[in-house]
Amino acid sequence: MTVLAEREKYMRLLAASIILLAPLPAAAASTADFSCANRAAEIRCADGRCEILTPDDGFTPMRLVRAGKTLSICAYSGCWEGPILARHALGPMTTLQASVKRQGGDEAEPATPLSVIHDADSGTAQMNWGGFANVMECGARDE
Repeated sequence: MTVLAEREKYMRLLAASIILLAPLPAAAASTADFSCANRAAEIRCADGRCEILTPDDGFTPMRLVRAGKTLSICAYSGCWEGPILARHALGPMTTLQASVKRQGGDEAEPATPLSVIHDADSGTAQMNWGGFANVMECGARDE
């Protein structure tokens, strides 16, 4: 094979790789910031069992916020925040995982994992953190 033929083959392979690795438009839409709350119920889980509390039981809704590359969750008397460490998008669904620490808390306190599945089409999220497994209603971050 001539040098020119090898170069042409390499250029075609490079062009095909760039096209295949380009981000999909649907994935780009799932990077939007959002704010969610579990207004309908609070679900607490431990030892393979879950307890569901409703507003009649007097729970305080949590607030989950995605702001850029950060997730935060506020519950009862505090807020926990941390960087998004893993993100996977498929169509309107985005899975996010973060390691969050209590804001203003003891620096020696370990971070805890926060996992979120956000559905941009339905405007909902499912979160799992610290023994809670809540379904949340979401809107734009400023709502």
